[in-house]
Order: sequence, then C-alpha cells, then structure tokens
Amino acid sequence: MSLPPEGTRYAHASESAARVRAVNTLRALFSSWGYTHVEVPVLEHFDPAHPVAERSFKLTGPDGELLALRSDYTFALAKLVRFNHADAQGTLRLQYSGGLWRTVVPDIARTREFTQVGLELVGVSGARADAELIHLAREAVRAVGLAPRVEVGNPGFVRQLFDLAELTPGLQDLAADAIDRKDQATLQGLLEPLGLAPDLQRALLGVPDLYGDSGTLRAARQLAPWPEAVAACDHLEAVLTEFEDSSELLLDLGMARRLSYYTGVTFRAYTFDFGQPLLGGGRYDGALLPLAAGFAIGLERLLSALPGVTGDAPPIAVSLEDVPARRLRRAGYCVERALTDDVDELRAYAQARDIPYLLLEGGLEPLTPERPEFEQLLSLLGREHA
Repeated sequence: MSLPPEGTRYAHASESAARVRAVNTLRALFSSWGYTHVEVPVLEHFDPAHPVAERSFKLTGPDGELLALRSDYTFALAKLVRFNHADAQGTLRLQYSGGLWRTVVPDIARTREFTQVGLELVGVSGARADAELIHLAREAVRAVGLAPRVEVGNPGFVRQLFDLAELTPGLQDLAADAIDRKDQATLQGLLEPLGLAPDLQRALLGVPDLYGDSGTLRAARQLAPWPEAVAACDHLEAVLTEFEDSSELLLDLGMARRLSYYTGVTFRAYTFDFGQPLLGGGRYDGALLPLAAGFAIGLERLLSALPGVTGDAPPIAVSLEDVPARRLRRAGYCVERALTDDVDELRAYAQARDIPYLLLEGGLEPLTPERPEFEQLLSLLGREHA
C-alpha cells in the first residue's frame, strides 16, 4: 500500500464527518450575517507578486504557461472582486471554504494541503465594519462548541512609533517581530544603538506590556502621547463601543505582525487550554483592494482544539422497506438499506455492528434491550408498542 505524498494524508470517516459538520456550521453562521459563498479556481496563473509565491506549487500547462495551485484565499478573492465586481458600489460580504496547497507550511504540522474557511468584508471601513468581523470571529469559535477569547490590536500604533523613531524598513521588520513575540530583550538590543529620545525609546520598549482590558488604552496613551499613536488607540476604543459585552476581548497593542500588509485593526481568536490561534485577520486597505478586511480559520487547527472528533450518527436500524426508512431519515435518524432479504443474515449483520433495530414489514424489531428512543421510533412509523 502506497502512502499519500508527503504533507498530505487520508482522513478517516469520523474526522471527515467532523470536518463537514464544522464547515457547514461556519457557513451557516456567516450566511446568517449576510455573507455570500463564492468559489475561486484551484488552478491559477503563477504570479511572482503573490504573497506566498515562493511556497506555491508550480505547474506547466500544455502550452508552456506557468500555473500554480491555489495557495492563498485573500489574494484569489481580491482577483474575483476586481473581475466580477469592478463597478460594484457599496459593501460586499463574501465567504469561502476550501483547500489550499503550499510546498511547506511549518506552523500547521508541515502539511502541504490544508483547508481554510473565512470571509471578506469589502468596500467599507470604520469601527462598525471592524467590529462586525470581530463579532463574527468570536461567534465562529463559539459555534463549533469552544469558548472564545479574541485578542485585538492595531498595528497602526506600532507603525506610528516606528515612523517617529525613523526606523529603516529592515529594522522595522526585526523590531515588529520582537514586539509581536513580546521579546523585550531582543527589542532593547535593536533600539539601544539608535540613540533615540528617552521618551520614544521608553514607549517602544513598553509596547509588549500593553496587553489586557480596556484600561490598556489609557496606559498606551500615557506611554505614547503623540497624536498619531493616540489616533490608533481612539479607533480601538471606537471598536470596543460596538460590543455590549467585551469581556471575551483582550487588547494587545503589541500585535505587530505584517506591518506592511495590515493597515488597521487586527485580531486573533483563541480558546482556553489551546495555545495556538484558531483564526486571524484584520484590515488591509490598499494592500489588495481599496477597502477590505477579513479573517481565515484553519480547519485542521480548529478541529485539533475540539475535545473529541466524532463521526456521523451510527445507524439506528437496517431496513428491508424503503417507505418507513424514509420517515426515520426525515426525522434525522441514520437507517441503512438492507443488501439482502435473508432476515437471519440481517440480524447477524446488525448485531455485529451494534445496530439496535431491524425495520421489516412496517415493524421495528429490537435487537438489544429496549432503548429510550423506541417509543419515538414507533410513533414516527405510525405504530404503537405491542
């Protein structure tokens, strides 16, 4: 038996069922908020400007054209918007789900094939728009049965401090990485040779500690009183006012990843006793579209955070009759269709698989001691207990 290619794997039945349930749950949630499901091609033109071009699987078409497997949804959806909605006015709410392929993804167990579910809010900006995404991020975690904790930041705060310090682009990347990891020792080593003004250096070194509830904003304004930095705090405060209960939200002014891409509020959602983020996203106005924000959920990571992966409901019965079997299926029960009319053989088959009932001649034959759903099944079949 040959193994699948490195970085891919087979999904057994219970895992596959859990994947389908999670995707359907998330799609239904997003639809209830007005997000329309769209699809983009798996096969794309290879673009050296693609954000993960160096990790794309490249293919050569029959005519010699260089192609690639889809490796990033946001980039693909931006193309869809430009192609199908070039003249659209107002807001677009789009959702997606499907596979992505990269040569190596170190933070997802070195898998090459993974699934994302996510959404994009296009054509609008502002605190209400940003809050909508954070609301949905929180509800997405809750919808699959986990307790959410959402960390919210604004890279504009760090960016403004970097501009005031006149850090070079290369140094900005190193400092942003240290801030995002809350590595103050590395950050101090990067800043000390620069001879910054004491108040500015103190502000930069204090950013990793700006983490917590709404009181974090007061601390941030005191630490960095410059108008540009204060404006970033003001926007976060406006976002928080869009929540009746912000107890599941934490502010992180040191959220400084991908400063050249994210232009506004960013966020990551976690659940308790699981150290990795379940989803992440934010506002990226001007990076791919004039006004846009969104988030993506890694399905594999989401499932690994769930306490247990269970399959579809096991069969409640094996049936020799199609009409009563349909009644039970409509009520949500799983009923197998018999593949033999030998009743003794069916009994042996059902008992070997722990299937509790046979459905034959319009009746329900228990194969185990009477179970609590027996009366309900009889009622659905229009029969009474003998």
